[in-house]
Amino acid sequence: MKNIHLLASTVGLSSALWVTGMAHANTLSPDNLEVSDTSVEPPSVMTQESQQEPLVLADNTPAVSDLIAETDADSVGQVTSVSQLSDVQPDDWAFQAIQSLVERYGCVAGYPDGTFRPSRAMSRREAAALVNACLDNLSNRFATKEDLDALKALQDEFAAELATLRGRVDGLEARVATVEAQQFSTTTKLQAQVVMAAQFGDFIDNPGDNIPTPDVAATGVAATDTGTPGIANIDPGDSRVSAISRVRMSFLTSFNGDDVLDLTLETGNGGSDFFSSAGVAGPSNFFPVPPIVGAGTATTLGDPGVVDYTGSGPDVTLYNLGYTFKPVENLAVTVGPLIYPSAFIDGNSYANDEAADFSSGFFINNPLIISEAVDGPGGAGTAFDWNVNGGPVSVRGLFIAADAGIASGTAVNACADPLNTCEGGLFGDPFQASAEIEYSDDFGEDDQNNFAIRAQFTHAETYNVNQNIIGANVELTLGQFGIFGRYGISIDPQLTNGGVTNDLFQNVLPVGDNSSIQTWMAGVGVNDLLIPGSLLAVAAGQPFIVSTTDPNYSTQTNFEAFYRFPVNENITITPTVMLITNPFNVSNGNPNDIIQGLVRATFSF
Repeated sequence: MKNIHLLASTVGLSSALWVTGMAHANTLSPDNLEVSDTSVEPPSVMTQESQQEPLVLADNTPAVSDLIAETDADSVGQVTSVSQLSDVQPDDWAFQAIQSLVERYGCVAGYPDGTFRPSRAMSRREAAALVNACLDNLSNRFATKEDLDALKALQDEFAAELATLRGRVDGLEARVATVEAQQFSTTTKLQAQVVMAAQFGDFIDNPGDNIPTPDVAATGVAATDTGTPGIANIDPGDSRVSAISRVRMSFLTSFNGDDVLDLTLETGNGGSDFFSSAGVAGPSNFFPVPPIVGAGTATTLGDPGVVDYTGSGPDVTLYNLGYTFKPVENLAVTVGPLIYPSAFIDGNSYANDEAADFSSGFFINNPLIISEAVDGPGGAGTAFDWNVNGGPVSVRGLFIAADAGIASGTAVNACADPLNTCEGGLFGDPFQASAEIEYSDDFGEDDQNNFAIRAQFTHAETYNVNQNIIGANVELTLGQFGIFGRYGISIDPQLTNGGVTNDLFQNVLPVGDNSSIQTWMAGVGVNDLLIPGSLLAVAAGQPFIVSTTDPNYSTQTNFEAFYRFPVNENITITPTVMLITNPFNVSNGNPNDIIQGLVRATFSF
């Protein structure tokens, strides 16, 4: 077939060359078919004299390159369109032939002034140069006989493989046709995550099987007469094995390739772990300080460390709704009526995802930088992530209000915390505004090591408690091994009640001159231990530290260890052990340590 194309092209080229040569004869026109002495004979016509005296090249006969060189002074080089030749018009009788040589074969040259001079006579040297250029282009465009023979040999050698490949292509075409016919949307894709876990927990050494917690009634009295907070023992009952599940389905829609509309639904079985059943995060108990007159009556100031995926479902609810776009390169902006601070700041490669690493909320986020009153229910607002010049520095910021849907007045039972009275609105209590600057980079051979340092600030107003918090988040990976940690300090938190602002702990805890709240956590991790893609990590920390001389106060300390290993690309299994000492920062002289273990399976698809 290629030989046929070559033959056809050669015939077409010969015709074009003949017509072009005729066009160069200065006396030839459609109306005057007489050929002058300077005209060029058609290549297919030979006189008797030329047949008897064939051309013989002498030793001093100039080469074709010399002939081309001699015409370079007059030629302007190859052109790519016949429109570049000012004296060739569409109504010229040789227009199609000239156009073919210029645009199809690419072997004609004009003159420095941008003309073709079709009426000028063509010399033999010019004809030789023109034919040589055209033949060179033809030889580059078409395969030789040797090329065709080699291709035929390869085709015979790999006939079986080609047949298999042809079958696979046919199969793929059929499957693509089916997908296109049955696809949900051309702009939306579905991602889902399923978390299932079984857990069991109990007291380590507590004969009464009860846990000391701040007593609501006693604390109310203590808050007004400067006494120490009262203590009540809660009996969670007999512990038992429980099942926990959570399902999230995300519909991710992109309209231009650089944006995404995230609509995520959530459900589950509503399961709980032993820590939450024991009251560590119960709505009637408070962590890490007793209830304070004027503060919210059911919202904690920090995450005490229960399993983060408990309490989901059984109803299907809207979990996330936000739109992310890139107004300029390296800048992503998100706006939405239901987004979360933890989705934008305080990330960490080892401790940031309750479905993939640590299960407790305390270890996956700084409990002061990420306000539980806002991140728990989520809220409306905006966030941005700017990677400066695509380099190692990133700047992030956010403003999110948990009760932005309240349009007027002071609403009760409409707050994200149903037991509280809140100001609400897009800029009202409860809300948090945060900023984070990150510097991260790779180093070492093949960039196998990396580190990240994040400096953070949060201003939060949550149910009459106002805080200004400074935080740090660091991680370092050296080959398979990593270390990581967080620190936060709330400087002089304030409580506003009845228009009066006081120290948060005034008349509640004898804190002396130090009324700040601190938190920290640190851990180590080992990647690819025994199984590629696995992670072993251990961490310890204290969610809420306040300096006090109260004999009933003892700082809570959390410990957690897990080993995550992949079953395949979509399934991971994670055994986990969790321990809390001195829950609620309260001790009544009895051993109160609680422990639980769980096995988590995560399915991502």
